[in-house]
Amino acid sequence: MLRILRRLIHNPIYTVSIAIVLVIIMVTLFPGLFAPYDPYKMNMDSFMSKPSWGYLFGGDQFGRDVFSRSMYGIQKSVIIASSAIALSAMIGTLLGLLSGYIGGWTDLIIMRIMDSFFAFPSLILALFIIALFGSSMTNLIFAIGLVYVPIFARTVRGATLSLKDSLYVKASKALGKKGISIMLTDILPNISSILIVTFTTNVSTALLTEASLGFLGLGVPPPEPTLGGMVGQGTSYLLSAPWIVLFPGLMIAIIVLSLNILGDGLRDVLDPRINR
Repeated sequence: MLRILRRLIHNPIYTVSIAIVLVIIMVTLFPGLFAPYDPYKMNMDSFMSKPSWGYLFGGDQFGRDVFSRSMYGIQKSVIIASSAIALSAMIGTLLGLLSGYIGGWTDLIIMRIMDSFFAFPSLILALFIIALFGSSMTNLIFAIGLVYVPIFARTVRGATLSLKDSLYVKASKALGKKGISIMLTDILPNISSILIVTFTTNVSTALLTEASLGFLGLGVPPPEPTLGGMVGQGTSYLLSAPWIVLFPGLMIAIIVLSLNILGDGLRDVLDPRINR
């Protein structure tokens, strides 16, 4: 881990992205340390007030502090996105290992199911699942997580196919190790770098999906703050109070850009084809 970090910080762009991601993690874990006000408290003195030293991001249409709501919005949006991708990674990795290692009809069936998921745009598929099960934080995690399973399944399948005929896998077979043991102890550790990169880059896309659902009013129900929900709820006041939309939208852009840059950096460091 230290070796990876040392290689990343040699590039100033990657260093900045790491610093921003660390701040995002801190805000996610301890939003109360950064938020000066209660994100739910209405104060008519700050009703649609312009940004100032007292209210850095201004006040919203209910007199709530936009900065404080943005901090708690970051927490909820990041938790939803990262939890959804963690769910995708677990299910997709298992399916990819089974598909790549066993092959045959197992591979055919799993991959055709994954192809059926790819036939629908991710946002449309998430909308369909939310429409079926209702809008809540748990359902959002499930819906977004399900949408990204095929990405992990295909990535892991490809990596497994390239490793299952390697010498150390053949040696494990000769020693009598069972298939599940070979997949978990021989193949999985050797594709961990691919999984790390895939996880990092897809958290950003999952956050965009969550923000899109929130913008459409299908995210976490108000008054709970999420970045996409804040943007959606503020569009009616875009001309009279643009800061209600501008700052949460800016937070989304910064988080997504930082995660994508960090993902590119991790790929540069961890991908053996680049380091060859």
